Amino acid sequence: MYSVFTYINVSEDGGKNFKQLMPAYRVSNGVHPDHHAWWIHPENGKFMIDGNDGGLNITKDGGKSWRFVENLPVAQFYHINVDNEYPYNVYGGMQDNGSWRGPAYVWKDQGIRNSYWQEISFGDGFDVVPDKDDSRFGWTMSQQGYVSRYDWKTGNNYSVQPTHPDGITDLRFNWNSAINLDPFNNNTLYFGSQFVHKSNDKGLTWTIISSDLTTNDPEKLKQAESGGLTMDATGAENHCTILVIEPSEVEENMLWVGTDDGKVHYTLDAGETWNDVSKNIKGLPKGSWIPQIKASKINKGEAILVANDYRRFNYEPYVYRTLDYGKKWSRIVDVDDVESYALSIIQDKKSPNLLFLGTDDGLYLSIDNADNWMKWTKGFPTVPVKDLVIQERENDLVIGTFGRSAWVIDNINPLRELASNKSLLSNSIKLFEPSTGIHASYQQPTGSRFGGDAMYNGENKKSGALISYYFNPQEKDTLNKSSKDSLFLKFYDGEKLIRTLKKKAPKEIGFYKWTWRMDESGKQRPSRKIRKINSETSGVKVKPGNYRIELSYNDQKSYSNINIINDPRIEINPNSDQQYNSLKDLDELLQKSADIVKQLVESKNTVTSLKNKLGKLDKKKFKEQIELSSTTINEIDELIALFIGKIDKRQGITRDIDSNVQQKVYKAYSYINSRPNGNTVTELNLIKHANTSLEKATERVNAFFNEKWKNYKSQIENLEYSEFKEITKF
Repeated sequence: MYSVFTYINVSEDGGKNFKQLMPAYRVSNGVHPDHHAWWIHPENGKFMIDGNDGGLNITKDGGKSWRFVENLPVAQFYHINVDNEYPYNVYGGMQDNGSWRGPAYVWKDQGIRNSYWQEISFGDGFDVVPDKDDSRFGWTMSQQGYVSRYDWKTGNNYSVQPTHPDGITDLRFNWNSAINLDPFNNNTLYFGSQFVHKSNDKGLTWTIISSDLTTNDPEKLKQAESGGLTMDATGAENHCTILVIEPSEVEENMLWVGTDDGKVHYTLDAGETWNDVSKNIKGLPKGSWIPQIKASKINKGEAILVANDYRRFNYEPYVYRTLDYGKKWSRIVDVDDVESYALSIIQDKKSPNLLFLGTDDGLYLSIDNADNWMKWTKGFPTVPVKDLVIQERENDLVIGTFGRSAWVIDNINPLRELASNKSLLSNSIKLFEPSTGIHASYQQPTGSRFGGDAMYNGENKKSGALISYYFNPQEKDTLNKSSKDSLFLKFYDGEKLIRTLKKKAPKEIGFYKWTWRMDESGKQRPSRKIRKINSETSGVKVKPGNYRIELSYNDQKSYSNINIINDPRIEINPNSDQQYNSLKDLDELLQKSADIVKQLVESKNTVTSLKNKLGKLDKKKFKEQIELSSTTINEIDELIALFIGKIDKRQGITRDIDSNVQQKVYKAYSYINSRPNGNTVTELNLIKHANTSLEKATERVNAFFNEKWKNYKSQIENLEYSEFKEITKF
């Protein structure tokens, strides 16, 4: 697909006369000028829907005004790339919608909004290559071989397209040309026309390092005369051009090159000499397109090649592997493996048996080094998969589709381990290595918080550390369906158990995810009710470091480790434990408050029970004791209020700030939690206020139990209705 500006004309008299509704170059109305589909309401001609290269637009006034439908993720990506920022960004070029940069996930509430993505370069977007020295900069590529050096912060972009050197009258650039960065030198860039161009200064100047590596067939070079029907004015019909330049990551000066007319070359000396291995690819139709060659990240001389021939109505998938610099090629994907032609592939560096394949009908994977392929159907659409990349730091697979935008599959470590050891499927449980956990600071969403359904919010990565595991209960495990039918996830700091999570075991065999908030077990919070504690409460966040994880199901156990780091965007003293220690101290204050309030609540429940019992026996006879019980209940309520405030039945936010112990502790907690580098005088004062408040409240509680409670207890015990528990002095 490529772009052509189209004119929209309208007739209101049965076609006798037409007037222009939307000129091709008029973009002031915000509607994309390349139209592909049009719908008119059968009873209201002013209600129309326009499907175009920009998406979907709706008018209800005959085209005077238009609404863009923003909540449809329908971008068409040609290529996909990533950087190494926190959070990392996804890059790609979209069909007639420029080149873009956007977050793979956000440390913001709600989701990944369209507004978080930025168009960094104009034109039909194809490949984007972020500069590894500074991802503020990079290169974008659009039609007719246009290459731009971008600056996404300022928009100070400038052209770095190779120009005609002496003796060359014309350069042929594919609609979707080849561009790549040298893995050994971040200043070195490669670009393809019919030649390989090399720049050693980030694109400012270029030299040609190859001869014409295409067939240079004159019968395929007449696009200036005719693109098949009319003269090509866009560059989309350029032929005999380079589609892919792939430098090896394990062998300096080694490059693979593939073209749109079936030619495959490589060089071992940075272009001094080139070797044509096209004829060695047995079974590949002559003149096929070579859109991807992926050099092995492990072995010299090894590469995987993707070819397709659908432009000549041949929809077979062609994927080949060489182990010896192209002397021999073996076909690793054919018609028995997938439903349609192949578009992209990637082999995992950490687990070479794991491969992902993009085809015209979706995503496939292999866990046995391409011996067998299976389609990914869970949660992923049947859509052309144009490009694939693995974000190595976070172990994510990033997918560029042609029609359903970009996707991220978080943490492929389970697939890596499965590809290395398929016998793990026989285990009852298996815990996989998680990605690094990050104590990230979160923001409110940019723009309106209350966008309703009009705003698209892409699914965001959950906060916390994502723990992946495999569950396959054996027959002996399923015999006992008692309370033991639960999974436990335990976290250890050295030998010390710091957190235990529990959940009911899944009902089906499969791979699952569990989120840990990167916290320790917490202390109890004061409550007006005696609650049955079924699980641990959340406590302070753990310090940066390595932690051991244990997953258990009945007598089965599996282990892994996780590394936790602070938010890399924030400058934090790694040796400061003051924040952690202060929060732990406040946790102890809450626990003491909880213990005191629990005793007060238990005492109140005792008094209430006795009051009700005496009332049923004889209200008149026990009038004095019943009134004393009511007074005692009120006194206990006043004491409870010192810790957690009074019950307020009014609607809305009605509590008084800092009126009780719990609020003073929470205020100190919130201040300290926002000061990762330690306390100031402000936090120290807040801690002091919380301690003082607890001390005063505790004194009043102890005084109550020493005096009024003893008096009440003695009067009731004389009636031989004692239900009293032993009282603890705090």
